[in-house]
Amino acid sequence: MLSMLRAAALAALAVVGAGCQSRPAAPTVSPATVRQAVVLDGSFDDWQAAPRLFSTGAPDAGPVTGAWAQGDDAWWYLSLATRDTVSLQAMPGTLHVLVDADDNMRTGGTAYGMAGVDFAIDLSRADKSPPGGNGAGFALRTVGVDGLGAVRNPYELGVASLPTWSADRFELRLARRGAADGFGRLGPAVKVQLVFVGADSVPRASPAARYAFRTPAASGGAPLATSLPVGAPGSVRIAQWNVSEGSFRTPANHAALLAAVRPDIVLLDEVYEQITDSTLAAFFARPALAALGEWRFVVATSGGRQRTVVAARNRAIRPAAAMAFVRYEHGALDSLRALVPASAHRLVDIEATAQVSATGAWVDVGGTEVLFVPLDLQSGGYRGNPQDQLRVLQARAIRAHIVAARRAQGVNTRSGVAPVVIAGDFNAVGSFTSVALLQDSLDTDGSALALSHAARLPDHSLFTWQNADAAQFAPGRLDLTLYPDAFFRQTGGFIFTTEDLSDALLASLGLTRGVFAKTADHLIVVTDLVRR
Repeated sequence: MLSMLRAAALAALAVVGAGCQSRPAAPTVSPATVRQAVVLDGSFDDWQAAPRLFSTGAPDAGPVTGAWAQGDDAWWYLSLATRDTVSLQAMPGTLHVLVDADDNMRTGGTAYGMAGVDFAIDLSRADKSPPGGNGAGFALRTVGVDGLGAVRNPYELGVASLPTWSADRFELRLARRGAADGFGRLGPAVKVQLVFVGADSVPRASPAARYAFRTPAASGGAPLATSLPVGAPGSVRIAQWNVSEGSFRTPANHAALLAAVRPDIVLLDEVYEQITDSTLAAFFARPALAALGEWRFVVATSGGRQRTVVAARNRAIRPAAAMAFVRYEHGALDSLRALVPASAHRLVDIEATAQVSATGAWVDVGGTEVLFVPLDLQSGGYRGNPQDQLRVLQARAIRAHIVAARRAQGVNTRSGVAPVVIAGDFNAVGSFTSVALLQDSLDTDGSALALSHAARLPDHSLFTWQNADAAQFAPGRLDLTLYPDAFFRQTGGFIFTTEDLSDALLASLGLTRGVFAKTADHLIVVTDLVRR
């Protein structure tokens, strides 16, 4: 879609303050006596008792105003508070996280005046962005006598952060065990310093701090799931999946993977443009899916090369006429056209032809028709840039069509409006506005739709996208499910990928560990709901 619009980015966020030359001595912090386990979910209840690394209001310390740390036998976690609301992977500059992995100044190299640095993590890397623009993505860096060195794949250390969208506080983690060759392995104590380099090339350094782990690092690999959750009695299981367009043209793996989670309702996005009723019927007739029951489906007509699908098993389904072709509001793309250079106008023209990648279908759930809406929003960008603004325009268009579909449906619940479930690849890597637009006041009681909580089975993190081959970008929470919690109660949910499963579980499902990574880089998000 409009990935090239980054070149037309809005003015970068301002960074307050000037450079700082002094380096305070590094204090040592240790974990609290009772440590709460950190769940990497973008919320911070489990950070209330965490030791603080530093706190500063000085503008010459850069955009980070405070940092906290926690550790367990597998991971080291950092939490960062920022002066402004930013996208952690797309700031107006680069935040270097300098790590002395063994707390030894005589090993490693020197970077920005800090000796003993063994590696660095670059958040919002400048080498992948236009001059003077916001950074793009993240990187793992070697450090030598001449400072920051070569880029390594950050997936080697499991580097990841949440929330994916812009915020003023973040969680960041990396594996204590290091890479396969030992690079980045953390010792019993580590030292860290943050250095921000903005467009003016002036380093702004935070205070340095030392952190001591309470427990030794685990020697084994990550835990694996030995079973899949079973839905509660009376619940309906929804599976949302970005099927990665091109690979869905040969969908044998997709069928086996979807069947493994035993969904009742399936919401797909990034289905290729040439999909037909007959090819979809053949997909759901594949043995793994056909064994679950009889499937019916509705496929979008808008969205251009990336379409959406609603499918239901053993229940009635019909198209929502008001969402047969989801269009932008009249004139909505004109403001976007004014922001981009002439070289990008063709892309806006394509968007005007394709319109919005979404559809709607009425599906019977316990005798009530529920409107299910899959979507695929614009990717890339950062808070306020043209890609982010396009996501907002898409969300407004989808919302208007939902309102029209519910108006046409009439009263079908005690509260007078039909329940709606919205799910798909929200791509909220900039502002949260596009998500909020599709939450606000759309529940059956007029409140906001709830955001489903679904987590990875072994470690409970909320990442729904990962791609070690596209390692410029960290794993992210891109795929979301919104549901009416005045009408439904969530009874379960999980994020599914074969790499999280034990050998015995894989064998029982007839799958192999690497099959998911070969099929799609978005994971399956499962949500179990039951009528209130």
